[in-house]
Amino acid sequence: MSNPSAREETHYHWRETEEVEAVATHLKELGYDVNLIGTLDALLEKCRQNQLPEFIWNLSVRTTSRNRTALAPAILEQLGIPYTGGDATVKSLTLNKDFLNPVLQWGGILTPPWVRYGVGEEIVIPPWEKCILKPACEGYSLGLQVWEASVGLQELQNQVKQLHQQFQAAVLCEQFIQGREITVGVVGNDAPVFIGAVETVTTEGAVMQEQVLDLQAKRCGGFRKINLDLYIPQLRKLREISLDLMQLFKPLDYATFDFRVDNNNQAYLLDINADATLHPERSLAQIAHHNGLSYKQLIEVILQTALKKLVVNC
Repeated sequence: MSNPSAREETHYHWRETEEVEAVATHLKELGYDVNLIGTLDALLEKCRQNQLPEFIWNLSVRTTSRNRTALAPAILEQLGIPYTGGDATVKSLTLNKDFLNPVLQWGGILTPPWVRYGVGEEIVIPPWEKCILKPACEGYSLGLQVWEASVGLQELQNQVKQLHQQFQAAVLCEQFIQGREITVGVVGNDAPVFIGAVETVTTEGAVMQEQVLDLQAKRCGGFRKINLDLYIPQLRKLREISLDLMQLFKPLDYATFDFRVDNNNQAYLLDINADATLHPERSLAQIAHHNGLSYKQLIEVILQTALKKLVVNC
């Protein structure tokens, strides 16, 4: 996998080399023959040469298109190659949050109050005192910014315009939720193989409260993750929501769900990561570790979950 360009470094999500290598290494240790295909173009070239693989571990996210995470599963479905992860429908829906949020509301899932600013749309009145701004069709906190009323309406307009220019996409403006930041991880379709959660806290162990886990924070550190028990009364709702969404969007195989829990223990769903990173030092691997699963066991559990779809579809 080639290194990201300067523009990709700033504007687009990509799979980290350590993630790809970790997945490949542990699949080999589990006894599988693994070949790194790389890009979708490389896959299509294999198709032309009649050298298609029997199974794909799909880590494709591509760049620059709101359909980008849906391209690989759509192509694989057409080619008849089984793969890990969600299909084109769920990948596209979860990436495009301006489409996802109404579906969540229809399903009774609480999200932070939000408005959508289309490209070129005029902003007349700030919706809240503190807002989170982000491109409607990106992940990994790319483009995420904070706006506060103290800096004025013009700065809000400038920030939204900048995001429009950078990403060529609509911008979501969400009311900032003060409180805890919690990630729930789930593996399993018809029934969870495992489910757990971690909370992002400061290096001193303090709750996030007014702090934001933006791209710089994710890449530069300053935070750590601690294990949580989803069966305690304050967190059971997060468990229920995550399992309900796994059923609504199945088959996902595996996913993570990001929440903010305010100081009244009201949970707001921030994001569904149908392309949850499998980097061995990120949330899902940490959640698995706290649930007694090694990284190799996590990879095996996901693979077996994906392979069960073949039995169901036969």
